[in-house]
Amino acid sequence: MADAERPPEYPAPAVAELETPSVGKSATPAGGSPPQPSSLNVAQRQLLAALRATDVTIGRLDKLMLSAYGQERVFAVTGYLTHALHHLLASAPWIALQTRLGLLARLRSKGKPTPPNTTPAQSRLLALSALMSETRYSLRLLGLFPLWTWGSDTLKNPPSDPFIYSLTLLQVLVNMIYQALENVGFLASKGVISKKLIDHWGGIDKWYIWSTRAWFGHIFFQFFVLWREHVLRKRRMSSEVSQEKQEESLKAELRSWKKSLVNNTCWAPLCLHWCFEKGIGFPDSLSGVVSFMAGAWGVYDLWTATGQS
Repeated sequence: MADAERPPEYPAPAVAELETPSVGKSATPAGGSPPQPSSLNVAQRQLLAALRATDVTIGRLDKLMLSAYGQERVFAVTGYLTHALHHLLASAPWIALQTRLGLLARLRSKGKPTPPNTTPAQSRLLALSALMSETRYSLRLLGLFPLWTWGSDTLKNPPSDPFIYSLTLLQVLVNMIYQALENVGFLASKGVISKKLIDHWGGIDKWYIWSTRAWFGHIFFQFFVLWREHVLRKRRMSSEVSQEKQEESLKAELRSWKKSLVNNTCWAPLCLHWCFEKGIGFPDSLSGVVSFMAGAWGVYDLWTATGQS
């Protein structure tokens, strides 16, 4: 993705110093201390600095969302964090903290305490999280096209290692199954596809479960890809003579490998939990946090790239 052109930077407008008239004294007495800036002048500078910082942040957000992938990541992070915050507000430690704060407020005001009503805020957070999830479902309706391109590129330019080549083709296959099943289930839930056909094959929930199982197949194969890449990298490092050359060529590769390992490790228990109707006991209250952890490194890299000229 090509970076968008940055707008030209304009110098900050000069702010005139406010003069304080003096009675019976010269404006600049010899040996006197320099005039101190007024509170109004300081407030203007602080406001200008805040506006500059806001402008830079919004510009970086705009650059982040120039691509469809960047937009999807923003929706994902918003959904994960609001889901986590919803369960935090409903947790026993948070309720206990609110109760203690209410008791302290009653002791200080000597009035009747009014218990805080966090249910509307919690429901709004969960509603926002659900909206972000549904938006990402809609975006993934077009997900078969990049998967087709991934498979085509793999066939045209296969990896040098035959083991990774076979694993990549298997990942393309299971991802296309996952995306096709999810698309059919989502369109049926919106009334675009007749539910009679879906119900004949187990219903929408069954289609979603089999879609998730196909996604878990990608995660399963990815662990073998990471293992094979680790083996090949160790062989390459032992064959190279120059230590300097090793560090330069393998630093970025190793970082990408670690990022993929963290992502796969975080998604594995969640995806396995969703593969079964009753789950495997993974707490729903932690799903938002773990989902955020899975993609946090990637989002950090995307955000860092927006700050580069």
